[in-house]
Amino acid sequence: MTDWDFYWNLINRISQIGLIFVRAYFLCRLVSPFLRKREEGQCRSFRERTGRFFYAALPGIGYAVVMLLFALYPREIHVIPVYAASAAAAFAVMYVVDRRNREQKIFLAVIFYLLQWITWGITLVPWRGVYDVLLLAVGRPKNYLIQCILYAVMEGFNFVLHFLCMAFCVRLIHKEYRDKTEKMTGRELALMSAPLFSIAVGQGAFYFVVDAYEKTTGQYIWNHYSAYTLIQAFFMLVAFGAMLTVIVSYQRIRSSQRKEREDVVLSGQIREMKRHINEVEKLYLDIRSLKHDMRNHIMTLEKLCERDEEADAYLTQLKKEVCEVAPETSSGNPVIDVILREKHKEAEEKNIAFTNRFYFPADTKCNAFDVSVILHNALNNAMEAAGECENPCISVSTCRRKNAFLIEIKNSVSEKRNIDEESGLPLTTKQGKDHGFGLINIRKVARKYHGDIAIEQKEGEFGLIVMLIV
Repeated sequence: MTDWDFYWNLINRISQIGLIFVRAYFLCRLVSPFLRKREEGQCRSFRERTGRFFYAALPGIGYAVVMLLFALYPREIHVIPVYAASAAAAFAVMYVVDRRNREQKIFLAVIFYLLQWITWGITLVPWRGVYDVLLLAVGRPKNYLIQCILYAVMEGFNFVLHFLCMAFCVRLIHKEYRDKTEKMTGRELALMSAPLFSIAVGQGAFYFVVDAYEKTTGQYIWNHYSAYTLIQAFFMLVAFGAMLTVIVSYQRIRSSQRKEREDVVLSGQIREMKRHINEVEKLYLDIRSLKHDMRNHIMTLEKLCERDEEADAYLTQLKKEVCEVAPETSSGNPVIDVILREKHKEAEEKNIAFTNRFYFPADTKCNAFDVSVILHNALNNAMEAAGECENPCISVSTCRRKNAFLIEIKNSVSEKRNIDEESGLPLTTKQGKDHGFGLINIRKVARKYHGDIAIEQKEGEFGLIVMLIV
């Protein structure tokens, strides 16, 4: 090997390693929003030990290690098993880091396997175009130093092209794949992987043609058939479009299913509200009946005025019955009173301290039914979270600032909740397809009144603030 061959191979090896690290970096970018923690307490301690960046970088490190081992292996290995092994390593590391949602991690590994081919096929066209322009401009130099410099420049250009193409593809995938925390089923994985498998077969066919032509003629096929590079790039663009179509279709199916579940949950809440309203109507019937009987009670008291002890006992019993019919809870709206009274009673049964400072803005267009949806969902969540604490407590309060009506519900918690970066809502820890819609429904009501919700977390306390413009 001459000195120039050494430099030539050195540039080639540096370029290969550089591309490995570019792909490893974008693998981290691709999978990091999908990696969630098993338990909040464990995650905090894990992040304290390793840091957030290293946590997200683990799949990329696993990929880079496998690719570097193949790159340093003395014998030449077919590129297809190399890419497949690196994608498998990325999946294995993702699964070790977070064992949940295995099917989604398999899907991400397949996507990354295809992305390596797609970016290579797309970037080959501009790379060849610039290469041909340089040859036309300066010709094929006879000086080996100039050849090495031109080769290094072209490899650097290839590095930049791969970086930009990867960045664009990953950004589009993140944009279209919105429900990153949703669990993927095995059936959904099979349906989504079928088109991707066809893409992988097509890419393998392209590589087979290149390999067979080189072994037969000893030359690269694109040196004799320039259209081959364009056809290959067009196929890669179509493949990436098909990949995005699969993701978009999956998201639409998910959105439709979620909408159906939201309707089911909301229907259940409507039935609950109707039950509350029936209780309110019964309450007022009892109150009217009590008022009707008050004249008879007054006449009886007049007859008993000479027997003070019997009168006192009778009055005591009367006060007790009045309190049972019309308890002291008074928010300014009967429907809200029933909800707060019921939740107060439930809290007492669970030994949860319940503080109520709620006042309904009766002088506004605020609908009691909408407020009841907020309270019903928020207090159910608060009751469940507070029940896991040693000293459970819940407080409900309101504040009126001109046209802004604020509802604040605070409850004790055993640990902080993970917040979804896109929605800004806590990630649900409950299993089942009908869970996780409480805060979504609260936000819908708030936005109906041109407001929104805010979440405040302190040590041992979770706070929900709902703003309504009334």
